[in-house]
Amino acid sequence: MRKAMGKSGAMEGIPLQLIIVVVIGVAALGILVGWLALSGDPDPTMKRVSVDPETVSVQGDGRLTEEVTFTVFIYDNKGDEINGVVVTFSGAVDQKVTQVVDSGGTVQVTVALPSGEQTGTITVKAEKGGGMGSRETTVIVMRG
Repeated sequence: MRKAMGKSGAMEGIPLQLIIVVVIGVAALGILVGWLALSGDPDPTMKRVSVDPETVSVQGDGRLTEEVTFTVFIYDNKGDEINGVVVTFSGAVDQKVTQVVDSGGTVQVTVALPSGEQTGTITVKAEKGGGMGSRETTVIVMRG
């Protein structure tokens, strides 16, 4: 019968067992990664929202209000346009505006800058259910 311990005090056979365990682990990991890669495309999610114009200039002194028509573009993670999105304009507006639009649709908003303010921002938030999520962008309002 052979001794488990060699003359140097190390156990024999452990390096070979360790190599076998590592090879099996790497193979299993490779199989799992392959399954995940083949699992299919994920559901589309909202990726980007953009607004035209991105900046608004209002003229005059005191409290300023001006009606502006914004065109809203909403895209998913595949680059396709999304329709039926709830868009909310808040911030430097006369009153908060919420409207359902298709990508490329327009929304009319009354931009408002308080007296003495030189700049402001309008937050544009786009939301859609069904796992699409939401995204925001900002429009800059300047006294010009």
